[in-house]
Amino acid sequence: MNCLSLLNFGAVEITFTVLGVIAIIALVLLFVIVPMKEYFTALFAKAHISMAKLTSLKNCKIAPMSLVEAYILSKRSNVDLKVEEIESVLLASGNAKDMISAMKLAKEANIALPFSLASALEIKTKNSLDVVRQAVESFNEEITEIKAVSKDNVELVINCNMILKILLQKYLFGLSTNKIKAFVTEKIIKKVPTLLKDEILKNPEILIEGIDFVKASENTAYSLQNVMISNISIGRNFQMDMEIKKAEKERVFAQMQADRMKTVEEMKELRSRTKTEETKASLLEAEAQVPIAISQAIKEGRFSVMDYYKLMNLQADTALRRSIMNSDEKKEDEDIDFDGFDDGDDE
Repeated sequence: MNCLSLLNFGAVEITFTVLGVIAIIALVLLFVIVPMKEYFTALFAKAHISMAKLTSLKNCKIAPMSLVEAYILSKRSNVDLKVEEIESVLLASGNAKDMISAMKLAKEANIALPFSLASALEIKTKNSLDVVRQAVESFNEEITEIKAVSKDNVELVINCNMILKILLQKYLFGLSTNKIKAFVTEKIIKKVPTLLKDEILKNPEILIEGIDFVKASENTAYSLQNVMISNISIGRNFQMDMEIKKAEKERVFAQMQADRMKTVEEMKELRSRTKTEETKASLLEAEAQVPIAISQAIKEGRFSVMDYYKLMNLQADTALRRSIMNSDEKKEDEDIDFDGFDDGDDE
């Protein structure tokens, strides 16, 4: 009887011991598998999240604490979101805390931003908070080097700043700022030729008068708030360029006229030389005919040999006289040069 009691007592102890071991093992496995730290963090912050949800998120290689922190933030920011909605953003590699902060900022600015749009912005841009911030607060976009020619033919280079706000409802599907830039640039380029340079420099804002901001923002993801001229510099002076080109044309024309006159004079001189050469050639040809004519006259008896010798003597005598005259003239010139040189020394 006593042995049976001891046997029964031993069985009960063994049973409780086994159950205790199983419980310890279960608790260890629970703390290993289930992120208990995150669970109790959410529980104490009055943002309860089930263990199964945290475990499944951990199995998806996503830190469970990111879900806990985002859910706690949504509760404290009075942004009504479900755990499943935050989880979907995390699963899409978005930043849930930034998305909730963006929704809070939009709510404070009285801008409608439902979860569907906020999550789409976060998933697409990975920067939903900055997008919403630019929808609440305006930002600048610069347009540089708009070139146009004024009424008095002076090129102006204009820089301007556009003040914009993002339209959240159109941000995902609207056109970029390039359309607004093109609209503003076109208006300025059309305005400049109607004004003088001095008018523009005295009052630069005259260039943006009449720009329809609403029309400029059509079909875009932005709202144009204002346009300001930031800088105007003077480029080329087309009037001066035209005068320089005109003067250059006149110079070239005058040079052509001078070249033409020079060519005409050269042609006249060439014709004169040609005529002189022709005269000399005719004279030489005539002189060449003289001996032939004399020979013919001798043959015919109209001119004797003695007459020929007399003619030759006459030519020789004439040549001698010319030689003597030339020699005397040359001597007189030398005497004059020598006398002039002596006078210079005496002085």
